[in-house]
Amino acid sequence: MAFGLSVGSGSGADFLPVIKYDARAGRVFRVDRDNGGSTQHDITRSFKAVVDMENVEVGYIRFAAGVAPDFQMVPLGSALPAKPTDDHRQGVRLVLKLHKDCGGDVRELAGTSAAMIGGLEAVHNAYLAGVGDNANKLPVIVLRDTVPVESGKGQNKSTNYRPHFEIIGWVDRPADLKPQPRGQVASAPPAANDVARAAPPSTGSTRVSAPAPAPVGDDDFG
Repeated sequence: MAFGLSVGSGSGADFLPVIKYDARAGRVFRVDRDNGGSTQHDITRSFKAVVDMENVEVGYIRFAAGVAPDFQMVPLGSALPAKPTDDHRQGVRLVLKLHKDCGGDVRELAGTSAAMIGGLEAVHNAYLAGVGDNANKLPVIVLRDTVPVESGKGQNKSTNYRPHFEIIGWVDRPADLKPQPRGQVASAPPAANDVARAAPPSTGSTRVSAPAPAPVGDDDFG
């Protein structure tokens, strides 16, 4: 029951740019919008971010081609809202600030993949275990590895990759990493020709190792 969600078995004018975790490939992409479209940048090996673990949201998300994602979210620990439609799936959303080496801005990460949610729950548990010794701090995380998780049998067998995130330090909340409004908050509306111009992701057969830990300072995210 990851984050209290049984995974695996509205909108407003404000939005944040996004990063996404592709569970089928085990890779992290920064999605940048430009000239009416979007470009994906693979930041798997350089991924490092301050994560707003104080304000994780859970609920129901609908991702559909050609329309903005629909979020029906509540703060982690609250009762889940009613499932809006059969197309909505239980999911998680959080906000983070990327390290300057992989973008340096504030982004939203959201998803419904059981593999991704399992990885996020594990690092959230590590956050809960460490926050008492790091008052008024937020964790800095990296992607240490990805672990294949098989499901189904025979021709229906498939493999997703669960991220292994690791906390490598704690810093003061960056000034621009402000808590986002709760409830329905829309991501960026898609452009008419919103086609990612990055090369297709790999099959994910190669595991990803994060850079070796280095001292983390608040200025790394300034």
